[in-house]
Amino acid sequence: MLRHILLSLACAATLPAYAAERIILVGDSTVASGGGYGDYLCRRQRSDTTCLNLAKNGRSSGSFRAEGRWDEVQALLRNSAGFSKTYVLMQFGHNDQPGKPGRSTDLIKEYPANLAQYVADVKAGGGVPVLVTSLTRRSFRSGYVWNDLAPWASAAREVAQRESVAVLDLNALSLAAVQAMGPAEADTLAQPKGAGFDYTHLGPKGGRFFGDMAARELVRLFPALGPLTDPADTARQAARERAPADGWAGEQGGTHGGAAAPASAIYTATTPAELRSALGGAADARIIQVRGTLDMADGAKPGVVRLPSNTTLIGLGEDAGFINASIVVANVSQVIIRNLSISNPCDPEPKWDPQDGAHGNWNSIYDGITVTGSHHVWIDHNSFTDAPRTDGQSPKENGMLKQCHDGALDITAAADFVTVSYNHFSLHEKNTLVGASDRASGDESHLRMTFSNNFFEHVTARTPRVRFGQVHLFNNFHKGSRKHTEYPHEYSVGIARQAHVIIDANAYDIEGARGCGDVLRNPGKSEPGSVLDRGSQLNGKALGECGFSADVGWNVPYTFAALPAADVQSNVMSNAGAGRLGKLRPAAR
Repeated sequence: MLRHILLSLACAATLPAYAAERIILVGDSTVASGGGYGDYLCRRQRSDTTCLNLAKNGRSSGSFRAEGRWDEVQALLRNSAGFSKTYVLMQFGHNDQPGKPGRSTDLIKEYPANLAQYVADVKAGGGVPVLVTSLTRRSFRSGYVWNDLAPWASAAREVAQRESVAVLDLNALSLAAVQAMGPAEADTLAQPKGAGFDYTHLGPKGGRFFGDMAARELVRLFPALGPLTDPADTARQAARERAPADGWAGEQGGTHGGAAAPASAIYTATTPAELRSALGGAADARIIQVRGTLDMADGAKPGVVRLPSNTTLIGLGEDAGFINASIVVANVSQVIIRNLSISNPCDPEPKWDPQDGAHGNWNSIYDGITVTGSHHVWIDHNSFTDAPRTDGQSPKENGMLKQCHDGALDITAAADFVTVSYNHFSLHEKNTLVGASDRASGDESHLRMTFSNNFFEHVTARTPRVRFGQVHLFNNFHKGSRKHTEYPHEYSVGIARQAHVIIDANAYDIEGARGCGDVLRNPGKSEPGSVLDRGSQLNGKALGECGFSADVGWNVPYTFAALPAADVQSNVMSNAGAGRLGKLRPAAR
């Protein structure tokens, strides 16, 4: 169990020789990875501060202990060698409210007693207890935030005063901030509407906003934890990093992008014009740092951004990225793309093809990123989504959805030595092609690709669809539903013509999926390829027999560290996507 915790760090750093601080986060989904602020709080800590996000969705002050999760915290407190102090931040309340079967607690007796016992346990373990009042919901009534968590926040404050411990009053701070924003701006802190939107949980913007808020308040309470790190500085430090050795991009000399760029070839682009100037300048190697969101629209069409060889394109901080842009890596080498939020471009003039499928279909031509005819490419810690222009907003014509999106990331035309790692792909239909056609025989002996630790969330298909390539997939987390209103799951990995796929410990959480055939499929009419799966799980159980040949004809040539499939979700949800650089990689096995 302890090994599971340590491999599920929301943020961590290798321990220095001297004693450093440690922060442990405990609570519910508004703190947990995926829909809370905890991971962002962790990433604001100094590199010598270890921060663990052990919060879990749906837990109350009663159920967190009843399930044995508090035992894990106490075990960590007993194992405090190397830490001068361990701060345990505890936020409960949302699920303690009435109407939560098996979770709710009595506000007068149980809830305060539970908090007091947590405080006593932390003190007994030598830690520093910090009670955190519940993050407000962002629902308005008659122009004011409906703070239904006020009684629970009050109870937490009273326990803190009685037990003489610190209280991080996030309820009061978040209430004031959300009230000042008003409903429209507050809605932007959630997942996009139509994509699991609610007034409680957080999207990336909300996670950053409240994570920063909580981190600043924590340093005010305990100045020794400061100063906080600047996410932009983290990205600047990462700008010269090379692709890791645990993927195909690390083979045959590795992928360095613009790591060798002199100071004169390091650019910061805050406008489309600055970006195009940086791309057009003469340089043997360049680093382009993107600040803010760049709208690359070319009239009504998305703008094409072509990257030259020996280039690193990296976002500064947690809110850098592109809208109305198609990033193209064509017939070049040594390209790195990191830490960018990419809204998948929408083609304003999709074309009708009556020969596409049994009923015809609409086709678009712009991908979020296209890699074609290029080698040694690393695509890492980016976020791709159709939001805010999701497919449900498109009309139907000729009886079919007038699809304006093409791929999120397509890799074709004998591209080679590519690693795709720690990206978050969400709300998209046809995500990634590896090899564009059954007739592209020139792809044979190329398309050597690694997809590792990516998060595919409500993606209909092609994660990825493979033809010809030697493709290694490990520790990717796929979450979806066959009943999703806009992006119903069809399949995950396509094992198409002459695909040679090795899968190590992927985790598939697909509502309605019953067996391997629902996640691994040959989506075309040609002879299927081969796949060797080692240790993947579907809905918490072994993936089982898939019906494909396991004779893939190759072995993974590099050393890599695959977590058990049961540990993949927490690792990926804590670390995948833009704004989440700085992960501690597990040791190679």
